Amino acid sequence: MKFNLENIWGDSMQYSKWLWILAIILVFLTACNESNQTAEPTEENGSELNADVVNMHGGISGLGNMENYFQRVKKQKKGDLRVVSYTIEGDPILTDLAYDGKQIDVTFDYTRDQYGDGEVESFQCGKLNREENPTNLSYYLTGCEGVKGETWGVLETSYDVKRQDVFEVELRYGPKEGEKQTIQVDDEDKQEVYKQLVLANYLDSKPTSDECPKGKQADNYLMKVKINGGGRTLNWNACGSHESSKPFTDIAEYIIYVSQHPTKSSENVVYGYILEVKENQILIGEDLTAPDLVSLEKVKGEDLANLNGTFLYVETEDAQEFSKGDKIVLKVDEVLEEGSPGRVRASDIQTITE
Repeated sequence: MKFNLENIWGDSMQYSKWLWILAIILVFLTACNESNQTAEPTEENGSELNADVVNMHGGISGLGNMENYFQRVKKQKKGDLRVVSYTIEGDPILTDLAYDGKQIDVTFDYTRDQYGDGEVESFQCGKLNREENPTNLSYYLTGCEGVKGETWGVLETSYDVKRQDVFEVELRYGPKEGEKQTIQVDDEDKQEVYKQLVLANYLDSKPTSDECPKGKQADNYLMKVKINGGGRTLNWNACGSHESSKPFTDIAEYIIYVSQHPTKSSENVVYGYILEVKENQILIGEDLTAPDLVSLEKVKGEDLANLNGTFLYVETEDAQEFSKGDKIVLKVDEVLEEGSPGRVRASDIQTITE
């Protein structure tokens, strides 16, 4: 038997060539995958750090503790709070608030951040604020000594459903034994449902089911959430007494209610802060928070296209009635230009005050 060494060598070289190409592709894909993933906490978890609130890349645990602390400070009752926020690499950053009945002492500790400078900052602030917009919720401090704009962000979570490529919710409910009903959430209601799911921290929290008292009938719920390439299935009953169950039962009841009482679309209503005022035109940042406003203080209109946000030039004859920094709500009469910055015409514009 004769072997053709030229063919064997050629086949071998071709085979090696494809192995090298495959190896390079695998390395490239692995690098891309790693760069797009957020790391899990590298050191202590929230409980070991005695966290009252944990911010894991926008997923908030203990949001109720943040709200309770805000209400406590509002009533001038002394108290402390620790917020632990994790970096993309999984390192914890600690924010400690200590209210003495008059002012808030703040300690910002990022000694555990492997990419930070390992410092601990301390300063005092005069007031804790809460700001809720259609697509985000934030808690921030004002009257802060030695801080840019005298404003310091404590906690923020975003729930803008338009930033998701896919968001679908299906709710199946009914008695344990008996006929079930199924509801698909309409587009008009998706923003509110997504908001409630995010505030309930649906990615990390699960509702629980309890045995119902003898003779009591209660609905069972099965909620399927599809978001982008992932999904989440939640299964519980209305007898669930654990605190983690109530937010989900409230969401289910909201879905049932709006399916029976359809809501009107409010796409033409916009909230935002004024960044610039001209003769017959104002420039606004849609759904900005007060800390966002401070960070955008020196940004010019022509630079806004490079920022991650939605900005609008609003043509109105009432422009001179408003000032830079005002928070407003407006009803869009006509869309003149899409994009960000976009351009609209509006006549019904109102200032929002606390």
